[in-house]
Amino acid sequence: MTRPSRALRLAAAAAAAALALSACGSDDDGGDDTSSDSGSESSAANVYFVDGNTADYSEDFDEGTLEGVKATYPGADIGDDFRDRLLEVDPDLDSFTYGPESYDATILVGLAALQAGKDSGKAIGSELSGVSNAPGTQCSGFSECADLIESGEEIDYEGVSGPINFGPTGSPTAATIGIFEYGADNTFSPVDFLTGEIAPTDAQAGQEITGNVPNGDGTLTIGSLLPESGDLAFLGPPEVAGVQLAVNEMNEAGGVQGKDVAFTQADSGDGTPNIAPGETDRLLNANVDAVIGAASSSVSLSVIDKITNAGVVHFSPANTSTAFDTYKDKGLYFRTAPSDVLQGRVMADLLLQDGHQNVAILARQDSYGEALADQVEQFFTESGGTIVAKTLYQPDAPNFTAEVDGIAGEDPDATVVIAFDETKKIMPEMISAGIGPN
Repeated sequence: MTRPSRALRLAAAAAAAALALSACGSDDDGGDDTSSDSGSESSAANVYFVDGNTADYSEDFDEGTLEGVKATYPGADIGDDFRDRLLEVDPDLDSFTYGPESYDATILVGLAALQAGKDSGKAIGSELSGVSNAPGTQCSGFSECADLIESGEEIDYEGVSGPINFGPTGSPTAATIGIFEYGADNTFSPVDFLTGEIAPTDAQAGQEITGNVPNGDGTLTIGSLLPESGDLAFLGPPEVAGVQLAVNEMNEAGGVQGKDVAFTQADSGDGTPNIAPGETDRLLNANVDAVIGAASSSVSLSVIDKITNAGVVHFSPANTSTAFDTYKDKGLYFRTAPSDVLQGRVMADLLLQDGHQNVAILARQDSYGEALADQVEQFFTESGGTIVAKTLYQPDAPNFTAEVDGIAGEDPDATVVIAFDETKKIMPEMISAGIGPN
């Protein structure tokens, strides 16, 4: 249950991104409600996770190992109704991370095709901002929005993941970041959900759809390029379920232009090995009009040109790298997850509110890890904090002893770990070095 909104005391000074944050607390079954605006209700953590490694570790660590660790990742509090709908698609789901964003991305593709009266990628891309931005009539769910479109009204789709408004480069101009805390069972529960605005970037060159806009073949075909293997495989099931749920609901409502929406799945992997280009070729050979994915920013960057050069919409539910804010994507790249400008700001605020002044960052050496590390560093230092170490590592390294020992030598108040599944290797080394969770 969500409490009424309250103003969040900003611990950091106003920065270039001009983020305006508001927050609301969240009660979670089986846990006490806590607040993020001070360290008084919940003891300050000294290890912090982000969206890439906020996962269920109940089978990986001894009881109590992660107790007190805090984490941030994009996404609103979705409520029981949507969880139940996802579970109808996949009863084995034990996480819902990026499921709402995947659902919204797919619904938006369908609505854009309906608005365009065409199903080609360029036609869809030309209408995605139009069906999700004001001043259209607000609506939620495919059926309600489709009825408005068919009656000639402009619409403003309000998603399960929150209000969705795209800036000029296909990124949200506002989003919600959840703050979570791990309990003794090594699973996480919500503490707060912070909503922030993100100033649109000025870089628009190379972002416009140009040339002929084809009609398409009359059947909207959606492909998913989501992690079924690799370090991000834990994100795959809720993301695929979100896409499948949206396709099911569109078809139950009569489909798009009188035909059922077709759905083809592919595995993005995590970039090691790099299977995404071959899987993308398979989707393009299946004549998809839009690709939902990838989850990893690095993987998306490895295939974005292949997708957009084919005139197909590339729509990620989970990419957060700032690299996409300025990427020349021919107007065909979109995402429902916010740029890490927002998560970096929220993390910096959280660290300061918990009383930390000397912080270390341990991050993957890829487009995701480096970009998020840069944002945390920027906002934290602009607000008076000190980053005592910003250490990048190779994700496929056999161990992380040198990196962890180097950080331990700087004696940080807290460490932000920007990682994927290799967190399972990193945490024991941090504990051995004396900088693990309290």
